[in-house]
Amino acid sequence: MSDVARIAGVSPITVSRALREPHKVSDKLREQILEVIEDIGYVPNFAARALASRHSGTVAVLAPILEMSGFFHAAHGIEDRFHSSDVTTQFANIGLDAAEEAKLINLFVAQNPAGIILESVAEFPVNKPLITELGCPVVQMMDTSITPLDMGVGIRNRAAAKAAVEHLLSKGYRRIALLGGGKDIRSRRRFEGYQDALSDAGLYDPNYVFEASGSSPLEQGMKLVFDLGKRLPQIDAVFCHNDRLALGVYFGAQQVGLKVPEDLGICGYNGVDFADVEESPLTSVYVPLYDMGYKAAEMIMRYLSEGERPKKAVELPFEIIEGASTRR
Repeated sequence: MSDVARIAGVSPITVSRALREPHKVSDKLREQILEVIEDIGYVPNFAARALASRHSGTVAVLAPILEMSGFFHAAHGIEDRFHSSDVTTQFANIGLDAAEEAKLINLFVAQNPAGIILESVAEFPVNKPLITELGCPVVQMMDTSITPLDMGVGIRNRAAAKAAVEHLLSKGYRRIALLGGGKDIRSRRRFEGYQDALSDAGLYDPNYVFEASGSSPLEQGMKLVFDLGKRLPQIDAVFCHNDRLALGVYFGAQQVGLKVPEDLGICGYNGVDFADVEESPLTSVYVPLYDMGYKAAEMIMRYLSEGERPKKAVELPFEIIEGASTRR
């Protein structure tokens, strides 16, 4: 680092700041420093840094299901924020297993991480004592109706689900089913929002609630349509806990001869794959997952550079994307 500083004509602390706190250095100066780094092949010594700064420069990111498309967008936001710094990321899949979560947290803590980003699925985590005693910043990507253990960012799923069902009601649908399931906090809040909207309209019926389980989301959505024809043929719309379930319902409707959106309205959840499409095929709740990941990473960076911690979870806005799967 001293060599880089000497060649670039700056102080070593300026080089360090250009790598770790780029917002404090002008773009021109940072570009000059990065050119010198590339020319001489400077590589930071992470082991030495861990001894000097008491952390390894690596942020652990723990998520229940890494392959979910929603988490992919959040991970993209995390990576983009850290890309302009010398902080690296390490991802791990915890499933929905509290024991596995505890094991991985202990493993990462032993490596002196710069921070941990955790996609929370529980309202009262089994590992709460472990998480609250960590010596590094922890950011939960979460439902903001609960209090974070350290720092948090997310949306209110109950309000988002209620808005989605109210949208279906505004389009003239009255017998609206729910396809969801799961015991995590997000799933419970989405059910509550669904129930709120229909109860307010005097239309809630517990017989219209279906739990998705077992096979892939697409298969589950298709199976629901087949079941509806046998059990509840009067249903005229479906609110789904995610977009893959919603697409399964869409494909199933085509197979049994139902017209979408005339015979059956469909609303999904997440909306990240359709947000930039001029004419979205699917009505969905848009959740700003990229922004959520970016903000989580930003919180880690702010803490490392300035020791800042938000006093409460940061709440991001959601939006209803009106697509071709509901009436206009």
